[in-house]
Amino acid sequence: MMFLPLFTLLFINCCYAESGFFWHVTDFHYDPTYWTSQLSCNDVVAHPGKYGDYWCDSPWALVQDSIDNMARIKSDVDFIIWTGDNMAHIDDAHTSLDTNLGVLDNVTRALNSSFLGTPFYPCLGNHDYYPSDQAGSDIDLYSRMAEMWGGWIKDPAQIELFKKGGYYSALIRPNLRLLALNTVLYMQGDEVTANQTDPADQFKWIDSVLSTSRSRGEKVLITGHISPTFIVPSLVDWFQPRYHQPYVDLMTQYSDIIIAHHYGHDHADTFRVLQRSNGTGASAIFIAPSITPWRYRIPTETGAPHNPGIRLVEYDRVTGAHMNYHQYFINLTDSNRNGVTNWTELYDFQKTYHVSDMSVQSLLTIYKSMQTVGNELLLKFCDHMLVTNIPQNCTDAQQAGIWCGGQNTDIHDAKICVNEFIHRARRVDILSYFLNVLFDFFKDYL
Repeated sequence: MMFLPLFTLLFINCCYAESGFFWHVTDFHYDPTYWTSQLSCNDVVAHPGKYGDYWCDSPWALVQDSIDNMARIKSDVDFIIWTGDNMAHIDDAHTSLDTNLGVLDNVTRALNSSFLGTPFYPCLGNHDYYPSDQAGSDIDLYSRMAEMWGGWIKDPAQIELFKKGGYYSALIRPNLRLLALNTVLYMQGDEVTANQTDPADQFKWIDSVLSTSRSRGEKVLITGHISPTFIVPSLVDWFQPRYHQPYVDLMTQYSDIIIAHHYGHDHADTFRVLQRSNGTGASAIFIAPSITPWRYRIPTETGAPHNPGIRLVEYDRVTGAHMNYHQYFINLTDSNRNGVTNWTELYDFQKTYHVSDMSVQSLLTIYKSMQTVGNELLLKFCDHMLVTNIPQNCTDAQQAGIWCGGQNTDIHDAKICVNEFIHRARRVDILSYFLNVLFDFFKDYL
């Protein structure tokens, strides 16, 4: 009588326990001055809302509410990826290393409190540093954050690596490794690393770890704050030119063992293909939207308003393969009006893009289907970028930037692609115009 229940249990574990989940959360950008001097608010807001404003970074109410709702939606996850940028967009004159550390400590405690015992794999964003963007010199920050996050990183050797350069590795499942990289070292504007060859020896370390993982039969997840691909649709490259190609070369060299990349920084919901110019060495990149609703304003351009988002990913525990993700969001305007948030599913990746998983092959299939202007999936992608279920006005140029920037890692190739995409769109418009003229002319005879 004992055999059947035991057999049933083993069968269930074998056949149904392979599915696991993890959260990806990024870019909290907490503004401690939100209710006082409003230093992140671009000088345009008089009375920001309870949960934030499209011109401002996050009040604590939004930070805590997003974490609470992650736990409400699904608390029993295998791990959580947290890809940095927790301090607000505030001038360095109004911050300090201690200020930034205080913010990091507050967010760390809030996350740990809601997911006690859950493994976290955090990395630093460019606004976590003081001065901001200067990752190459902040050894003090690395040491103090190693103390704060040591219970998550655990391995003493990896803690020492973090103290050296803000990066580390962890075996998160048998034969599934995660690399938490410090891509801020390669960022445009980092004056300390501008003329270095291999800041903090991270390139050398990545090559060594990925080579070892390949020989051991491990699959790998890559996480970091800044993606090596171009922000879409504007085709901005966050990487310094001297580091862009070496990073791409490393990742394409080991694409056979890389399951996926997860980054933040862009404050937008996108996915892209990292590959060589000839289409080889491809792997999948997923960029999660931010918690902060902050939109940038510079002399030449103003960012579009976007809502806060959190992402739940389903993966195969045995192979590491990513199967699906569920993107959750709040409508910030409604949340402020109602005085309460309503975190709901914005979309299901599989159902929305008509694919069976999150593999690079699926992403290539999606991009192939999005190659014409006005394509339904391309327009949905445009809406999702701003984390909204309200259709947006996505111009031909924006669609071109999305499609071309999502597949090219060479800026020259991307710009040629944009010109060709727009040219195709114009030819379609001209053809459509003449067909309409002919229809109007002959309609009385039909």
